[in-house]
Amino acid sequence: GHQVRRVDHDDKSVVIDTSQGEFTADFAVVTLPLGVLKHRGVEFHPALPERKRDAVQRMGMGLLNKTYLKFPRQFWPARADWLGFVSETKGRWSEYLNVAKFLAQPVLLGFTAATFARRTEKKTDQEIVAGMIAALRSMFGGRKVPDPLDVRITRWASDPFSYGSYSFMKTGSTPEDYEHLAEPVDNRLFFAGEHTSRRYSATVHGAYLSGIRAAKRIGAQV
Repeated sequence: GHQVRRVDHDDKSVVIDTSQGEFTADFAVVTLPLGVLKHRGVEFHPALPERKRDAVQRMGMGLLNKTYLKFPRQFWPARADWLGFVSETKGRWSEYLNVAKFLAQPVLLGFTAATFARRTEKKTDQEIVAGMIAALRSMFGGRKVPDPLDVRITRWASDPFSYGSYSFMKTGSTPEDYEHLAEPVDNRLFFAGEHTSRRYSATVHGAYLSGIRAAKRIGAQV
């Protein structure tokens, strides 16, 4: 519940200014998503090194939103892991995960990505659900697909604590940018997150392993 606003650091300590007061420590692990760094949602004083700032701007932040629908019954193949739909509009509700296989509840997860996801994110929950239901009914038949009982929708691009879903190499970036993003600053600020993992970027395990790397680097200083 503490929203970070500013990070002050020198050769002795780190001071984190938050919405609920300040915290002082010998070191800090910065796990701010790339999207937050790109939006400059947190101020660093002194500023981060130019090489790191340039890498932040060169890298891209992708978008993959999820819409979970819970139905009164399962109408899709029980043994399927994934369901695909070739839509007239590229990427329009084209991929689904059979969550029922893992939860033993009639839940289906629909993905929206890239340009279609950005357009869809601006719609209301009702409009988003209607779009997914329309695609499913074109796949399985209108009478076979009931109205959902519950819904959960992500809007990662407009979330001020993420501004996107995962990092990617856009035109002009290089693999070395991941290493620049991972570099410690003055052995006080250590960086972690999927965007700092050259080998496993855009993954949960990449973020996890980067956290272990940061902890080991701090351990080497004490």
